[in-house]
Amino acid sequence: MSEAKSRRISIGTVIFALLALALFGYMLSQAIPNWRGEANPVAFRLGSLRVPWYGIMLMSGAMVGALLGEWEARRRGLNSDHIWSILLWGLILGVGISRLWYILGNPEYYFQQPLRIIGVENGTFVGLRGLTIHGALFGAVLAVILYTWRQKLHFWLWLDVGVIGFVIGQAVGRWGNFFNQEAYGWRTGLPWGLRIAPEFRIDALSYLGNVLPEYTKLGLGEPVCDRIGLACYRNLSYYPFESTRFHPTFLYESLWNVAVCLFLIFLARRFGQRIVRGELFFIYGVLYAVGRFAVEALRVDSLYLGRYPAGQVVSLGLLLVCLLFIVARRWIWNKPVGPVGEEPAVQSAAGE
Repeated sequence: MSEAKSRRISIGTVIFALLALALFGYMLSQAIPNWRGEANPVAFRLGSLRVPWYGIMLMSGAMVGALLGEWEARRRGLNSDHIWSILLWGLILGVGISRLWYILGNPEYYFQQPLRIIGVENGTFVGLRGLTIHGALFGAVLAVILYTWRQKLHFWLWLDVGVIGFVIGQAVGRWGNFFNQEAYGWRTGLPWGLRIAPEFRIDALSYLGNVLPEYTKLGLGEPVCDRIGLACYRNLSYYPFESTRFHPTFLYESLWNVAVCLFLIFLARRFGQRIVRGELFFIYGVLYAVGRFAVEALRVDSLYLGRYPAGQVVSLGLLLVCLLFIVARRWIWNKPVGPVGEEPAVQSAAGE
């Protein structure tokens, strides 16, 4: 019986690997022309239904993250089935809060045509173009809080287990921005710069301040775009399609997330007995905030809070909050760490 079960698991693993390989091959075949500016956000069609690359990459990131989280749970001697339940809760809350966050940052655009909120334009479903990773992070943490409270599990412990999968899911999901030709940066002469199709370009304005550049976006097609200092990227006479390249900021953030994931795995294995529960998550928060703050300085499509990119403002807040929690967890709420996979005798959603 056990041999048959083992065989079924092996066959399932092989099928999953083959499907993943086929998807990766198809994605690569589409990625090369996309890098050249031949944008096609739609992966394939099912009748009149368009299946966007954005959704495929988000779900691929969720699956890869869950598999890595399952592996980490097993390494700690925990029940890995909890990871898949948390994933379901996280997808619902993460996508919902992430979408709401983005909509509130562009209220006029969405409230003029409310169907855009659910990704419908001109009677056609075009996908959810517009999610925020900070909103997704908040939704994921809320999912862990609710699930561990309901199941009477240790909140901080499962937050640490899940964060390794979450960050690699971010890295994969960022490629959805690539296929959508969004989340790109300023013009660059670097050899890895990518072309952006004219219909996906944004006109932008940059002034140099005393220390850091101050970025302000213009509405598309505004007549003031001929003023000195404006980056009128939609004007092909100024910025020809063939010769103009842009910073692939989605790639920078994706690579940073991979590096953060590897670092967290290293910490969990090398210093697992010394790390206070919950500390791994807050280390991720610090590292992600630093990387996102830097990448945001290069982007031209940022949402704004006053004069400053919202991504930088939120990242700075996340950095400070995570640093405070690291101090609090280690020196104020410091309790014995115990084996990496040990559940405490008394469990609650707060974990203490």
